[in-house]
Amino acid sequence: MGRRFGSIKLRPNKHTPRYLSASYPTPIEARELDPTLPERQSRNFPLTAEVEARAWLEAARKKIDAGAWQPDRDVKRRERASALTFGEYFPEWLAARTRSDGAPLRASSRSRLERDAANHVLPYFAHIRLADITQSMVDRWLATLPSDQPYVRAHAYKVVRAVLRTASKPGDDGEPPLIPAYPLTRGVGTPKRETVTVPATPQEVHAIYKAMPPEYRMSVYLAVFCDGLRIGEVCALQRGDIDFDHRILHVRRGRLTEDPTTKVGPPKTANSIRDVKIPPQLIQPLRDFLDDHVDDTDDAWLFHGVRDHTQPVHPNTIRIHFDQARRKAGRPDLRFHDLRHSALTWLAAEGATLKELMESAGHSDVSAAIRYQHAVDARRETLAEKMGEKLLADDTPETVMARIRDIDRRIAELESLKANEKLLLQKLMQDV
Repeated sequence: MGRRFGSIKLRPNKHTPRYLSASYPTPIEARELDPTLPERQSRNFPLTAEVEARAWLEAARKKIDAGAWQPDRDVKRRERASALTFGEYFPEWLAARTRSDGAPLRASSRSRLERDAANHVLPYFAHIRLADITQSMVDRWLATLPSDQPYVRAHAYKVVRAVLRTASKPGDDGEPPLIPAYPLTRGVGTPKRETVTVPATPQEVHAIYKAMPPEYRMSVYLAVFCDGLRIGEVCALQRGDIDFDHRILHVRRGRLTEDPTTKVGPPKTANSIRDVKIPPQLIQPLRDFLDDHVDDTDDAWLFHGVRDHTQPVHPNTIRIHFDQARRKAGRPDLRFHDLRHSALTWLAAEGATLKELMESAGHSDVSAAIRYQHAVDARRETLAEKMGEKLLADDTPETVMARIRDIDRRIAELESLKANEKLLLQKLMQDV
């Protein structure tokens, strides 16, 4: 059944044929430009469609002769792209979405993207073709979002931006982009917090600790004094994670909240899997807490669920009790996550380097640790003020510098006298 250009064969074989397979060699020039192309281009047809199969081969031959041939996959992708809507593409985009290191998205991140899209993006863009989306259209959509909710606008825009950016890039196997170019020329910035987090003082941390229910109060001390644990890491701690002999707390998992069937999983980043030192002063209170509130098995949760003690506590349970405790302590502005901020700020104030801060906190990004270095600057300012207090009231910079020059002169004179004495001693020894 073969012809001069290409071939048509019965598949799976001529004895039990189920369909026709037409194929022809991929043009050499095309494979030189794109080595990912297969050696042959093929398409399957019903057994009764031999005429259509020959027509397909003839059309391919004419395109090759005219220098207008394109791979079938590219033609199909362009045909699909010309009709593909935002709503049709979004599930496909989300399924292939990964983190920057190539790892799968966390369930919480995927859920957030789905919520932002369902609530604010798809109602407007679902039935619009990707190829038709322009900057002006995005501007009109942004005008429909609540102007008094900047975070809503910023997160929704991130979804649109990410989808369009992916659609404007070639596929993983070299397929042409779904849209010819990224259409957006301006965006929406993420609003910054209007207030700066004020770290808690040790006295405030202790007051919050005392105001928490006994079965959950140790979560406060662990979050602060064990290098700033995240709330999800605190909720997923088990008795077996504590090594009293070496005063080490093993951070190996985090509490998940988006998937009702999966309670725990890996922590936020790969660097979050770490071992942190337990302060010696915390050892006995921690032992007492375990004796009073935690089952004597390695897999027992340090903080169990309200109704089901075999499950780890939900972070919202901790937050509810923490909200009441922080108000009693006079810090209604303090979030549980700010305990982590306080801990890392204290470490920075004690002179911890960026590397030490990153290791303690499980940061994977230097910029995340740099924010705590402001405490070092504040400490330097304090030290400078302390030094300044040593100046006499009637001292001026000029008198101080004159005094320093006089001290330097006297030191030089003493060094000279010592040198002369040494030479004289050597001379006397030689005479003897």
